[in-house]
Amino acid sequence: MSTERCKHDFLLGQCGSCKEKPERINEQVFATKTGQVFHNWVDCAFLRIGQSSADSQGLRNHPIERKHWSSVFWTLGPCEWCCAFYNIQEETPIYCEAEIDGRWVTAQKIKERFTIYGHREIQVWFESLPDPMLLPDNKVRSHYPK
Repeated sequence: MSTERCKHDFLLGQCGSCKEKPERINEQVFATKTGQVFHNWVDCAFLRIGQSSADSQGLRNHPIERKHWSSVFWTLGPCEWCCAFYNIQEETPIYCEAEIDGRWVTAQKIKERFTIYGHREIQVWFESLPDPMLLPDNKVRSHYPK
């Protein structure tokens, strides 16, 4: 076993500040003081829902804070919506077609959620892009395994 230490005097691989960022987690993430998860997106729908839920229950809303991923990754869970791309890494991909600029293009379906009035919002990922896109359900079709 290696006894090499990082600049913070932890054994290599044990320091949250020096450890390599997990793939598909942003360098800067967002969390609240009493939240149980961190978010890749400051405008995450689940983060807004959590804030609204607390407010409707008469609870105090804590400000949304930008944090370095390593300061929350080991203590909070990743959000099931905006961190879905990270959460599904070990799963078998589900492919679909997504309409982009009038053309139907093969994409990987990441996750979907219901919005208002029975509509769905679907996260899809194109191999040519670094991050998933959010599309309405009428722009995604033919979920099929590749």
